Amino acid sequence: MVVKASSIEDGRRDLSQADLEGDAIQQGHPLFGLVWINPERMSGTPCFAATRVPVRTLFDHLEAGDALEVFLEDFPSVTRAQAVAVLEASAAALVPGIAR
Repeated sequence: MVVKASSIEDGRRDLSQADLEGDAIQQGHPLFGLVWINPERMSGTPCFAATRVPVRTLFDHLEAGDALEVFLEDFPSVTRAQAVAVLEASAAALVPGIAR
């Protein structure tokens, strides 16, 4: 899959201050707007920002051999841009310098 360089930025969600109260990921964090982690929301499970969909679910789908489209159909509250941005951020964290 070819991903444009700005895919992480494209995937960020706008969040209000009320959304971010108690959240571990605040403005300035590399995952801000992509993932949120709050002990009051889904027991602190990292979820796609502005959803209750655990990030782990994306990797579970891919590990099972599902295409990204299947994940997006199963979880319509997650945008394609968000899912691709999380994958890009994961790849960049795994092997620094590979982000395109």
